[in-house]
Amino acid sequence: MAESLIFSNQFYPDFNGIKVFNIYDANNSTLMKNIVVFVIAFASLGNTSVAQDVRFSQFYANPIYLNPSLAGMASEIRTILVHRQQGNSINGFTTSAFSIDGTLGTSSGYGLQIIKDVQLNNVINSIRIASVVGHRIHISKTAEIGMGLRVGYFQHVLDFGKLIFEDQLDQRYGVTNSTYEQLEMTSISGVDVSLGMIYATKDFYAGATVSHLNKPANNFGATGTSKLPIRYTIHAGGFLRTNNFRKNEFKLSPNIIFEQQGRFNYLHLGVYFGSEVWTFGAWYRVNDSVVSSLGLNLNKFRFGYSYDLPVTEAAPTLNRAHELTAAYSFKLSKKRKTKNRYKGKCLPFQKYLF
Repeated sequence: MAESLIFSNQFYPDFNGIKVFNIYDANNSTLMKNIVVFVIAFASLGNTSVAQDVRFSQFYANPIYLNPSLAGMASEIRTILVHRQQGNSINGFTTSAFSIDGTLGTSSGYGLQIIKDVQLNNVINSIRIASVVGHRIHISKTAEIGMGLRVGYFQHVLDFGKLIFEDQLDQRYGVTNSTYEQLEMTSISGVDVSLGMIYATKDFYAGATVSHLNKPANNFGATGTSKLPIRYTIHAGGFLRTNNFRKNEFKLSPNIIFEQQGRFNYLHLGVYFGSEVWTFGAWYRVNDSVVSSLGLNLNKFRFGYSYDLPVTEAAPTLNRAHELTAAYSFKLSKKRKTKNRYKGKCLPFQKYLF
């Protein structure tokens, strides 16, 4: 054992008031033990909360999470699986999501999404289940506006036994003591409401989402008052094409997405390039990371992969992420009555972007 221990102080914005420390050997600066030490910055654990949402990099491959008004805009039933692995073997974040959406009548859509999120290698486990409805108005032959509502239930569960506090540490022998810290609640649950809007034409689209309108309670203590901050999302993009546009020509799509939640802001600048079969994407998350993605469209199937590479020195390993998506689109019946068919067109960005 090393004669002394060094703690690397890395603040995780996903946890309000929690600092995460790793124990290192003081002599060679290599990781000595796979121990995550939480130091609560408050006098009481009742103020401990999960302060931010999960984050995906293939934005349009997860449409009803980005904006509930996108439900049903693909004109077919879509099923989508997403798996994201972020961080390293010690401080890992794993997110998996399943969604399905389709059309309702001639101008509406529905959706269902389930998200499972595991933070810091099973210290906090979260589940979110949400239903989505959307409705659109066709303002011309090629343009429409719409709104969407997402209502869901969430639960966060904290595994208190995996936390290690300062009063458990010995400078020579590591973790030797039991903690005097106590926590009244290890589970949070509640209802979450979000609203989205979209404007789309054949070559341009813009939307906005306001998530957590009801600001649900978000602390693990019975006495805390922490609320989940409202998340504001604005996204826009378009397709550039030539006058002699043909079906198999390449497409170029510049995009911008801005997110703000609490004191955290994220600006994403990106571009997609490809054909109806493949799409390459490149994003810059300002002062955070660069994201590259590759998507394949194979008839009814779509597959996507993206990689987040950090560009800052704040947390070089924690911001690295791999993300995989798989989607399948289908129609229930080819014999649906014409008067009940969805009248909107499948806009290009719903088919090609990842």
